[in-house]
Amino acid sequence: MSFKRSLRKIGLRVALGSLRKLEANTKGNAALLSEHRRQGTVALVWALDQAGDQLSSALTEQLEKLAEFETVVVVCPPSYFSALRSRGFFFETLPPLSDLPRSGVSANWGIYLKRRVARIRESWAPDFEFTVGSSLEDYILSLPGGDQT
Repeated sequence: MSFKRSLRKIGLRVALGSLRKLEANTKGNAALLSEHRRQGTVALVWALDQAGDQLSSALTEQLEKLAEFETVVVVCPPSYFSALRSRGFFFETLPPLSDLPRSGVSANWGIYLKRRVARIRESWAPDFEFTVGSSLEDYILSLPGGDQT
């Protein structure tokens, strides 16, 4: 590891430690976090448009940068679950946009997805959020028929 990278890692540890002390009691509603994990920092990664069975290089690179976080949650397609679980990460998913018209259900998917996103955020209480690929807003806007809200 280079000297510059070591310094960056030490700086991140100090910053995250300070954040933990300042926000120790702000995760009371984080239903999916154990008491121990509520004391640590949580990163939420939106990787909604990732494809394939292997983690993309962009996602892998982002996850390596987040190694100092106690909890990392990735919102991604189900095809990534096994790879994430084997690396010790938590995961969530949203329904793939391509599956919504095939579901046969006439619904306001924009509202559903916004509520689902709100539940994910409330359940994990992330300190930081990161995006790999398309933004969450672009994902919702790409629904068949637009935003539909």
